[in-house]
Amino acid sequence: MSYKYVIFDFDGTIADTSEGVTASIIYALESYGIEVPSEEVLRRFFGPPLVAGFMKNVNVDEETAEKLTAQYRQLYNDNAMYLLELYDGMGELLERLKEDKIKMAIASSKPRKFFDRLLRHLEITDYFDAVSGASLDDKDSGKKEIIENACNILGVEDKSEVIMVGDRHYDINGAKEAGIKCIAVTFGFGSREEFEEAGADYIVDSPKEVYELIKNK
Repeated sequence: MSYKYVIFDFDGTIADTSEGVTASIIYALESYGIEVPSEEVLRRFFGPPLVAGFMKNVNVDEETAEKLTAQYRQLYNDNAMYLLELYDGMGELLERLKEDKIKMAIASSKPRKFFDRLLRHLEITDYFDAVSGASLDDKDSGKKEIIENACNILGVEDKSEVIMVGDRHYDINGAKEAGIKCIAVTFGFGSREEFEEAGADYIVDSPKEVYELIKNK
């Protein structure tokens, strides 16, 4: 017996987006004369909504964070979004799940408007039955709500039939709050320690292991 629905985070789960996202963060900070933090701090931007990320990681107020977010999206929207690649084995995972008639969705804190281009660029559009993302103003960006929206679009009636796949504690916490289980992947931006602390249901190291868990519910 397998899960009938799988909901994926995007950044750090389906694709390594670090080059484009990091370049856009640095561009925004330098545009406002703010010192660029260490690589370790830059990695903390992956997971939460951008406004919250700027406020927390470079200690700015909400108004400044919103301006930084707008500046970030200027570069990201122009070309930095295409600086990404699928993780090894992810294409095969999506193909196998599609062949098994498992419905798939994306639930991401990235704005919904970017996904048509991103998925076309990666040539994975046809694998997904639903895409749920944040609004551009980050006002509707709670992970629980984004996951629940994905479930609604998929037509989920029994949450025991759906599982989340993510790479940060935001995914784990959001899945728990939405009433579904979560697989945490170590090849993204989070750490095993982070996943254990958040209480992930499963922790795996490869897309192949994700498939085995989904198929052996």
